Amino acid sequence: MAVHTSAPASKLLSASARDRLLDAAAEVFARDGLVGATTREIARSAGVNEVTLFRLFNSKENLLAVVLERVFALPSEQKPASSGALAGGECVAEILQEYAEKYHARLSRNFALVRVMVGEIHHHQEHERKVMSGIFRPERERLVERLCAAQKAGGIRAEVDLYIVADQVGAFVFMGLLRGACQKKLEYSAKSYFQAGIDTIVRAIETPVKARATNRAKAKAGPAS
Repeated sequence: MAVHTSAPASKLLSASARDRLLDAAAEVFARDGLVGATTREIARSAGVNEVTLFRLFNSKENLLAVVLERVFALPSEQKPASSGALAGGECVAEILQEYAEKYHARLSRNFALVRVMVGEIHHHQEHERKVMSGIFRPERERLVERLCAAQKAGGIRAEVDLYIVADQVGAFVFMGLLRGACQKKLEYSAKSYFQAGIDTIVRAIETPVKARATNRAKAKAGPAS
């Protein structure tokens, strides 16, 4: 009887070695820094020969790029929906809350690595662009699109810069994680911090209820004759 194998043993070993190297690299980069981490230490931590590391990734820079994409990319089931699904009647608070929660979850996966990146990314501008443009920027653009739809529907004041709003949400999420990592005990819970941040931004950008009612009445009345 012929025995069929799903893949050559060498390929299975390579896949296993690749995963171990990526896991080890994420830990070593976070612990030793982007500059201080060495391929020798990453290979040792992964239980893999250093030659294998270079065969699979060619260089430390390429390995770092794959690690960043692996750690921070959105899971496939959470990929942003197409802009055709936008709804102008969405609640502004819900839009911001959803984005903040997803952003928080992505940064939380390896916040130690995020902190290292902030401190040392000037040594790795190419990878900073890769992370920002290829991983974080699409979701930020999606947020701006949803806020723009809400703005056109009258839910957000016309003069509000939506890109600033998106960056403010990202900043308060990051600062919340940073404070939580630096202080063992805070004066408030993470849930309270999130709610307060969202409420503050919403109050600053949302069109007052009275103004919205006035605008709807004007729209229904049509242009003055």
